[in-house]
Amino acid sequence: ITDGDLRRGLEQGDNILKKRCTQIMTKNPKWITRDALAQRALHVMEEYSITQLFVFEEEPRGEPIGIIHIHDILKAGIA
Repeated sequence: ITDGDLRRGLEQGDNILKKRCTQIMTKNPKWITRDALAQRALHVMEEYSITQLFVFEEEPRGEPIGIIHIHDILKAGIA
């Protein structure tokens, strides 16, 4: 569940504390692979107006190996 999922749940006006995670979460979140350049990550974030991406070793199988946030990219001076 991302901060965006929580915001959207609150905007709906329902009591999200009474919902299951599966009712709130994004079922197919955006992601990149470990070897993707930070510029690619930033492009995906801008394209979908999001602030974070899951990172997978290769195609998304199993657990993600990390999350990259737009602030990580900005702090590194890439953008």
